[in-house]
Amino acid sequence: MEEDLGTPSGQSQPSTSGGTGSGTTPQSQSGPPASSALLQLSKRRRGLGVVTPNACTECRKKRAKCDGQKPCGRCKSQKDVECVYEIPVRQSKEHLRNEIENLRLRQRSSDQVFAALIRPQLWEEVLARLRGGQTVESISEWLTSLPPSGPTASSAYAHTGPSLGTGGGAGGGHDISSMQPFGDASGAPIPPITLTVGARGGSLQMPGLSNEMGGAPASPWHFSPQSQGGSTRSGSHPDLMNWATDAGPPQTRVGSWAESMQTDHLPDGIQRFRGLEQVLSPPNAPEMKPPPGSWTSITNDVNLVQHLLALYFCWEYPTFASLSKEHFLHDFQDGRHRYCSPILVNALLALGCRFSTQPMTRANPNDPYSSGDHFFKESQRLFNEEMDHHSLTTIQALGIMSIREASCGRDSESWYYAGQSIRLALEMGLHRIHDDDDEDELAVQSATFWGAFALDHAWSLATGSLPQCSSFPHLPPKPAIIGDIEASLWVPYTDDGEDRTTTFGVDLQGLPTNISEGAPLQRSCEQPSNVRSVYKCFCELSELVHQSLYVLHSPGRPLTARDLLNIYTQYLNWYDRIPEVLRLGHNFTPAVLFAHMYYHFAILLLFRPLIKLRIIGSKVSPRDVCSQAADAIQGLLTSYSQLYTLKRTPSFVPYFVLTSAIMHLAIGATGIGDEDAETSEEKMKKAAKIDPRVTDALNQGIADLTEMAPCHHFAEQALNILRFLAKKWNIEVNVDGDKMPPEDPDNLVRPYTSSLNFFAPNVRESDFMCGFGPSTESVDTLQTPSTKKSAETAENPLFWPFPMQGRPMLPTGKELEDAGFAKL
Repeated sequence: MEEDLGTPSGQSQPSTSGGTGSGTTPQSQSGPPASSALLQLSKRRRGLGVVTPNACTECRKKRAKCDGQKPCGRCKSQKDVECVYEIPVRQSKEHLRNEIENLRLRQRSSDQVFAALIRPQLWEEVLARLRGGQTVESISEWLTSLPPSGPTASSAYAHTGPSLGTGGGAGGGHDISSMQPFGDASGAPIPPITLTVGARGGSLQMPGLSNEMGGAPASPWHFSPQSQGGSTRSGSHPDLMNWATDAGPPQTRVGSWAESMQTDHLPDGIQRFRGLEQVLSPPNAPEMKPPPGSWTSITNDVNLVQHLLALYFCWEYPTFASLSKEHFLHDFQDGRHRYCSPILVNALLALGCRFSTQPMTRANPNDPYSSGDHFFKESQRLFNEEMDHHSLTTIQALGIMSIREASCGRDSESWYYAGQSIRLALEMGLHRIHDDDDEDELAVQSATFWGAFALDHAWSLATGSLPQCSSFPHLPPKPAIIGDIEASLWVPYTDDGEDRTTTFGVDLQGLPTNISEGAPLQRSCEQPSNVRSVYKCFCELSELVHQSLYVLHSPGRPLTARDLLNIYTQYLNWYDRIPEVLRLGHNFTPAVLFAHMYYHFAILLLFRPLIKLRIIGSKVSPRDVCSQAADAIQGLLTSYSQLYTLKRTPSFVPYFVLTSAIMHLAIGATGIGDEDAETSEEKMKKAAKIDPRVTDALNQGIADLTEMAPCHHFAEQALNILRFLAKKWNIEVNVDGDKMPPEDPDNLVRPYTSSLNFFAPNVRESDFMCGFGPSTESVDTLQTPSTKKSAETAENPLFWPFPMQGRPMLPTGKELEDAGFAKL
């Protein structure tokens, strides 16, 4: 007789007439409720003690109950039958819930340990426990048992540095007139901080500060113990602090042109440079693969194309980026033209060439000025052949072309391409959300618009003009912050294979500074990229720049002190709210340092026209704010130089340095407007008045521009501008004269007809006056040059070194005082 399929093997079927089956007891009146009794009856019918959730193969075939033994009872009673259990594919929901909860607990423990690694008081102990073999869970339990700690050293640096601009708090309710926007206004020298790096960790030394902070030495360095897949180095970070004792060449992730001569051979015979997989691998991609075909007609060298792209994504991306790296790389490697195109690839290669010194990256191998010209001309050719420019990749390419031309010092061309990019973005409606677009399309549209928006506002800020968007623009959501992209490591990918630094100091911004030469720098620079957070904060900063431009340059509403202080307060509040991971001392990628420099650059240009004025009833001095912002830019650049050198800086950095150096030059020229000293004795007296600190800052700015000149040719133009202004204001500066032609070097900084040449300080009447109409000689003879100059100076309360640029809309005469300003 065949067994009943509804009961376990070996049990009888209970009666269906309402009675209980064998082994059951009648329900008493004092027993459980009916529902509970039915539940117990159901459990007895199922025979939970006998049934197994995973039956053997033979019982499954016979559709019989299996007792779960190995071998089970049925198979044991039969001859020549093998009892086999298959791994279950399906799992119960309860099992999956438990597994998910366990994973969440492990993730929380890991997050807690990683967070402790950036805390100065804890990272050494946590690292020691990890090296000792303790589990992440046990370290997490130990961290949970600790009492709450006080403020970290890095947070102290963030509020004591002379160049952070937090204003000592700019929240609501503070009197703007009493704000100290940039650290100590006394100008007293700041004692240096030194971090001595050795095999047993770092020790922080700062005179007068250790006792105030509890006496415990701390390091603001962010050491990340996790290692991304595909590392060329075994282990996570073996003996992180013992850099000086490493034997042999360091095995780092850093890809360089010199190392790439020993290339890795792949199974298909393709060669690739070491380090490319860290820079050019999209998230969740199993491995980097070469593109199926060439995206450019200039070269067939796939390695060169990938190398130049990696240089761009390492040193320029994501600030002002109008493309989504992840979508671009997926289509680049798969050969799709949705988010990748030849015009975009050629533009990126042209910009990537700015970070290379190799002859093969030049149109003329013997001419460094031709770096990337062949790729750029190909982009221009493709752009001119297009019948319709309304595509995402064309808008992105125009933004990249603009950045490249800015690096070359062709400001008119760069301004044109940036303008075309934002205009096309607005015409395509990229600032509007379309519900019918998929998630990828919306993400790329958002990145494209915000990149064009930020670039347009950077040029409007630098040239003193209104942006292409209206006063209250309709803006799309910013690109989302995605965890995998945010946590991806930034690694320095270089072109020359230089290894530098072993001992570091720490400046007041919490940044490492180079003290001596020796072991490889690159290990210390590996860090989470936080690339989406950087991009989001940069977009927010561009929105503030948008507001400040309309405050300064709206013809219908002249500038007032109230409006100026209001937008200044918004800048301070924005800086105070930036995420902790982007604060100095936590993250020091090139993009983060660039964003901080751009913030100070925006504040400097907000107040620069007003340095000959004071704000009535306020302690905020435009000249002091500009001086402190200029110092902040130079301090950040010094840290950047000591970390990465100035041969690999984003393309707009020379513009920041020029603006900072001009401010130092203007402050050094005591009595602006009295540029012409009549005698050599007066010139010597005037030179003696210059503060030595200003002289040092000016010399440092000149040295920085000189170092950047081979990479960014605008830096060479900036040196000519500084030389001209110093001569005009009778200030001695040491600018390399070899870059100046012997014939009339002042002509180098004059306007010329083939360009708008915004940064032209040497503008004469003949540059903009035509020869038509009645002669003005009879009028000019009535005024001596000195009288005419004094009249012009009296009517112009603004400081503006470049006459070709716009000026703020500021009232004059009695209305100037009504607006809240007075002359110094």
